[in-house]
Amino acid sequence: MSDFKNSIAQTNVQFPIETVIEPIAGENYSRALIYCPVSEAATFLPGVEDASAGNMVVLNSSNYGTVAGGLLLTWLVPFFTKAISAEVAIALYDGSEEPAEGAKTLAVVYEATKYYAYFKFGISGSAYDALQASLASLCLPDSLYSALWVGTSDSSVKTAQSTLIATLKGLNSNARVVYNPDSTINPALAQLGVSLSSVNATGTPVGNSVDMVAFNTIKASGSTDSDGNVLNLTPTEKLALDEQKIAYQTYIGDGTENVVTEGSYTLNGDVVGAEWVKNYITYLCKIKTANYITRMNKFRNNATYQGIILILSEIVSGFVEMGRLADFTISAPAFSQLPKSGDSITVPNAWSAQYIDNVRSVLIYGTLYITQPTR
Repeated sequence: MSDFKNSIAQTNVQFPIETVIEPIAGENYSRALIYCPVSEAATFLPGVEDASAGNMVVLNSSNYGTVAGGLLLTWLVPFFTKAISAEVAIALYDGSEEPAEGAKTLAVVYEATKYYAYFKFGISGSAYDALQASLASLCLPDSLYSALWVGTSDSSVKTAQSTLIATLKGLNSNARVVYNPDSTINPALAQLGVSLSSVNATGTPVGNSVDMVAFNTIKASGSTDSDGNVLNLTPTEKLALDEQKIAYQTYIGDGTENVVTEGSYTLNGDVVGAEWVKNYITYLCKIKTANYITRMNKFRNNATYQGIILILSEIVSGFVEMGRLADFTISAPAFSQLPKSGDSITVPNAWSAQYIDNVRSVLIYGTLYITQPTR
């Protein structure tokens, strides 16, 4: 077509073709992140060529078997056996006693990676308890973005004499702790694999059960008998763990090897599943609200405010549909009662709902953020 060359159509009208990768808001609530000292990378990540402090290695069900090794590999087997579509990232940090200036310490790496995954873990063959305490201190002020899950094989928890638990409680940690005597696994990570193994009415795994669901990738949390059979905990041992709000695995008793995780509380008494759902809703609403109010010609008026309330309702609706939440109520004030100025508005107790589990019902309240966050 000779009249196309050098024409307006050719020179002034262009349709660029490009690949756009758009992150999915809230996907971090379906991921796990394990912090690991770089000094142990050769053991735990033998398949990684550049295992430097500050690097983050993303593992999935396809590659973890060739990348991970040692204790990390035995941790990941039960996780990926269930959570086939999930991702687990390993963040490497400099754990030197006196790190050089500018070193990628745990605090530095945590700050750089904390938004990648809601579920945080720590692995270390030499200083495991100290790492959990450090992570507890880092995660505590970031409870909207970080939930620390800790697995322990320390039998002293059965008599309420664990130094680790005492340290975490002394920090007022809201960590979720799961006990199993098998030192080759992380029972908390194994349970998370079950929780992330399927999507629900929200289109995500968020809100799936975090306890009392059958799985067979690990054994019960009791002792081993003379024939090598792993037993359930005794009633006395269960009571001791329940009082400390430590979870554990128990056989269902249906003639199979299936176990369930009993216990769904953080050390400070929060319901793990309810916090997961509440924080996801708060975070996703925060992100979508920021996107909404930064569109062209959005004004500080009631119409915009009602649009924000609709965003909240739409996010919650998936959890109502699946039966996880009931009695959802918007309790945010009318637009006329909001502050008249300021770059952001925080509305505490803007909504409430009953979080419903198989054995409990908990009333939860959510905060509404009307702001322009960077995260």
